[in-house]
Amino acid sequence: MFGASLGILAQALEIYRKSIDISNRNILNANNPDYAEERPQIKSMYPGGIILEDVTRLQNFYYFKLRNAKLSSVNYLRERVNYNSRVEDIFQEFIEGLGGSEYINNFYNSYLELMKDPTNVGSQESFYNRAKSLSMFLQERKGDLEEFNGDIDYTMRSYVRRINELTKKLAQINKDITVQYAMTYTKGKDYKNLLDERDRYLRELSELINIEIKEDELGRVRVDTSMGFVLVEDQFSWTLRYEAGKLFWQSRDGSEVVLNDIIKGGKVKGLLDFRMDLDNYKQKLDNVAQYLISRVLIPVENGTNWYWLQYTNSPTDPVGISGSMVFDYGGGQFTINYNASDSLTDIANAINSHPSNGGRFNASVVNNPDGSYSLLIQTTDPSYTITDSNNDIYRAEKVFTGTSANDIDVDPQLETNLNDLDFSKTDEFTDLARDWWQGTGDLYRDLINTIASTQNDLKKREEIESALLSSIDTKLKEYQGVSVDKEFLEMMQIKRVYEASAKMVRAIDELLQTTINMV
Repeated sequence: MFGASLGILAQALEIYRKSIDISNRNILNANNPDYAEERPQIKSMYPGGIILEDVTRLQNFYYFKLRNAKLSSVNYLRERVNYNSRVEDIFQEFIEGLGGSEYINNFYNSYLELMKDPTNVGSQESFYNRAKSLSMFLQERKGDLEEFNGDIDYTMRSYVRRINELTKKLAQINKDITVQYAMTYTKGKDYKNLLDERDRYLRELSELINIEIKEDELGRVRVDTSMGFVLVEDQFSWTLRYEAGKLFWQSRDGSEVVLNDIIKGGKVKGLLDFRMDLDNYKQKLDNVAQYLISRVLIPVENGTNWYWLQYTNSPTDPVGISGSMVFDYGGGQFTINYNASDSLTDIANAINSHPSNGGRFNASVVNNPDGSYSLLIQTTDPSYTITDSNNDIYRAEKVFTGTSANDIDVDPQLETNLNDLDFSKTDEFTDLARDWWQGTGDLYRDLINTIASTQNDLKKREEIESALLSSIDTKLKEYQGVSVDKEFLEMMQIKRVYEASAKMVRAIDELLQTTINMV
């Protein structure tokens, strides 16, 4: 009789001690965001005592997945905000209110001053220096933007490497859960610490890339990206790879799928989308440089290049105006008439094939860096002249050379050409310069406004999503967080039961000793 009682009490003491350990574990993890409160499920087996049937983990998996999904959204936005803030830092407009706009204004102001006094050496030097400064500014800003590509690639590789590490760890935890479940099946299935570790990995993975999670009855998980590209299933994990701006998912058979447009959140998606932001900014900066290279001219007196300032989107598009050009070569002249329906190619062919041309004038359609097309007519003698009834053709030279912001520079002959200015055309080029100023300013403001509006939109969305994340996180903690006060009260109750059981063991021990002594 005493032996059976002692066995029952010893089992009860073990179970109560285990319950106290669980309460201690809850208290120690009260501030752990990946910990869910655990509860011992004690079942009476009268008259055979009690057993620890299960250790229940009080997790709300719905809110857990919802929190992780929102983490992906918030980290996606924060990544883009962070990198766009760095873009703002390289443009002074966002810091001092000046920058590219000042360089543009200084250049065109010096252009107008030059047209007022084209013989002034100081005006010529100022114009050259301002043109050089503007081209250097555009080159440097393009270089600053290009440097982001290396930073993006380095960071993306570190993110992808960490994703692959996490998926391997989750696959291993799935395996460990299977083993630990079998080992603790008769001891309350107390393997839930593995689920805390699992949740920590899932949270970190959600920060990097948006995932879908499915949990089985033991706590093992299957993890997929958007559209069902599996990352973890059972004891196996799949690998991601990043190269040249593309994120690849690698299947078991060795084939790969590009995930750039498939994933929807996380830091990885933030970087991929920032790369698109960056490409947009670089293109808009190129637009400024290409406009300057394509349009800005100075009138010269003895040059052989004549520019017809009618621009079209294609060599075969109609020019939209009618008129005539008179070509004077000293000993004679000829006239080319053009209609609104004629294209630049039609007009160039008419000039080159005219019987009186004799190779004195060579007309070609030029594809300008800004994407427009225009007509360039080159003469074999600087004394030859061309007049246009619409007053749109000028003997002139370019101020800038290059193809984009990468290589824009002042024309190598600019200083020489400044000493050959055609004074008779300064009023006309003053009007042209004002139009170019407006066009350049509009393109640069488009760049700055795009950067600002993109960042403002991202910040507003990040603020809203962060507030939602905080609300969901609060709900999650309410469901699975630990109340220290509650744990202390329950631990005190269990401790009292434990102490009472211990007293009963001592009492039975004393009775047993007394009985033995009586024999």
